Amino acid sequence: MLLLISLRAEEGLHAIRGGILAHSTGPVSNGQEEGVDLHAEVLWNETLAGGYYVAGADLSLKGETSFIYTGLSWEKKYFKKLHLGAFGGFGIHDGKLDGDRNDRRLLGSRVLFRVAMDVGWYLNDQWSLNFLYDHYSNLGIGNVRNQGNDNMGLRLSYYF
Repeated sequence: MLLLISLRAEEGLHAIRGGILAHSTGPVSNGQEEGVDLHAEVLWNETLAGGYYVAGADLSLKGETSFIYTGLSWEKKYFKKLHLGAFGGFGIHDGKLDGDRNDRRLLGSRVLFRVAMDVGWYLNDQWSLNFLYDHYSNLGIGNVRNQGNDNMGLRLSYYF
């Protein structure tokens, strides 16, 4: 706990988050990859357009595609307990770009757009539990492969 307080004082942190996600699971992904991702995220106090600066990662525990990302996160508390959030930004990955394989997501470009949404419940003033959906895509820019990737799961947030 002292380390977290020290980090907040030195870095101006707003929140840290961690959780587990079902890899390549969602409306776009079709199960070509599978497994569990370890999810970690840091939000800083500084804001732009009402959003918190964010850095994070979705790391595959099975050796499938992993992602690191940055961008802005917007969140709001409703009815004293309900959490709603959204994210927009960019990520990079270590997965396949193109090819003949059908056991991996073919993402077309190394840099992808990332969007995410979460809904959850504030357990108290410092903790919330959220369901997260995130999507990575190149939006078809550059006329390259664009299978995209979805992850869904639970994460716990600690607010400073």
